Amino acid sequence: MSTDLTRLNVLCVDDEVPILNVLRKMLEEDYNVLTATGGSQALEQLRSHEIAVALVDQKMPEMTGVELLQKIKELYPYTVRIILTAYVDIHDLVDSINVGEAFRYITKPWDTDVLIKVIRESTDKYLQGRADHQRRDDYEKLATEKAKLEQEIVVLKTEIGKEFALDNIVSISPEMNHVRRLISAAALSDETALIHGESGTGKELVARAIHFNSKRQHNKFIAVDCGALTESLLEGELFGYKKGSFTSASYDKKGLFEEASGGTLFLDEISNTSLALQSRLLRVIQEKEIRRIGELEYRPVDVRIIAATNRDLYELCREGRFREDLYYRLHVIPIKIPPLRERRNDIPLLINHIINEHNEKSAKKIHSIAKDALNFLCSREWKGNIRELRNVISRMLIFAQTEHLDMNDVPDELLGKTAVETATPGPAGVPFVVTNIRTLEDLERDYIRHVLRQTGSNKAEAAKRLGMKRTTLIMRMKKLGLMP
Repeated sequence: MSTDLTRLNVLCVDDEVPILNVLRKMLEEDYNVLTATGGSQALEQLRSHEIAVALVDQKMPEMTGVELLQKIKELYPYTVRIILTAYVDIHDLVDSINVGEAFRYITKPWDTDVLIKVIRESTDKYLQGRADHQRRDDYEKLATEKAKLEQEIVVLKTEIGKEFALDNIVSISPEMNHVRRLISAAALSDETALIHGESGTGKELVARAIHFNSKRQHNKFIAVDCGALTESLLEGELFGYKKGSFTSASYDKKGLFEEASGGTLFLDEISNTSLALQSRLLRVIQEKEIRRIGELEYRPVDVRIIAATNRDLYELCREGRFREDLYYRLHVIPIKIPPLRERRNDIPLLINHIINEHNEKSAKKIHSIAKDALNFLCSREWKGNIRELRNVISRMLIFAQTEHLDMNDVPDELLGKTAVETATPGPAGVPFVVTNIRTLEDLERDYIRHVLRQTGSNKAEAAKRLGMKRTTLIMRMKKLGLMP
């Protein structure tokens, strides 16, 4: 179907050729005029061209004007329809309006000025209809795309929520079971939380777990490293600024407190902030409002603050390097993450988890690890904690020559630098070791069996050593097939 957007097509239909010639001469200066002497020919023109206006004679031998208008309405609803007749018949007039939905009714002989005015009004109506149709199409496309994006967001948030579910914290140690309980409690509250742990222990992971298990999970989680920026840059990032408030402030900037409103702002290494900035942070927590740099008015914010540090904030307070009032505002929910050397029984699970992640993404699969290599890795101090462990295991996986990891795959700089000669004993003095890489549930099943053996199958004592309730242990044993 052809369309000339500069000149609209007007179709004139009449069984008298002289009338068609007159109409052509009247309209051809402003429109592309197409003609037809009957209904069939008119429909052929409509199939071949985009017709803006159809001017149709009522009395025609093959097909009446009303019948043709009805077909046009059904097949080409955006074409504006005009009925033209020499006989003013009330029945025909009603039919043309009700059946053919004619826009206008013009009698012969017509007034030239009136006819031209009606054609102009009709083309305006056609253009408006086409524009409305395009807007509806655009709206439907946008609505469809919006629904698709919203669904993708729901899926992504669901996947993120699963990623930070408490069950996905890789650990079977009593110390981390305690951390899980603290995370669960913190997620039910909206109070500030302070996470303490050495570098690499997973402080941000814990903060995200709190956020994605809380009522704020569908809003933003924003993390900022307070030690990575200068004081002035950090202040601008957190609070935003007004255009012209300093030399490089060329536009108004919304700060992270505003960006995270409704969600959670994670302030990592908060011990690196200055006393002046700590004063501003205290006001945000107390008054729930911020003021951009260069502005006088305060803006309300609804944001949950989770802070983290690898230093002793209380000692810094005693030294006058951290505000005591801010410390107590942050310390409402304290969470201490133990270093990896204090929960060595988690190391086999973490290694297993890292290898499984590798196997999911890499064509090269690793299926087992030698006992001596695993015990060697469990014996290390891991001063860089999980971050260092992941780095070492990733290197071993990349350079492994076979499907089996052994001492030959351990990086040279680690050899001969163990913290102790053998693996740290488990609950009853017997090392817990793993010789094959399996699922996390397999490892948990083995470890529970290990603890039950050491406690003489006393579930209450085993649950105590595992850092969980007896009912929770029984539930886990049923899930793992350890009891009916």
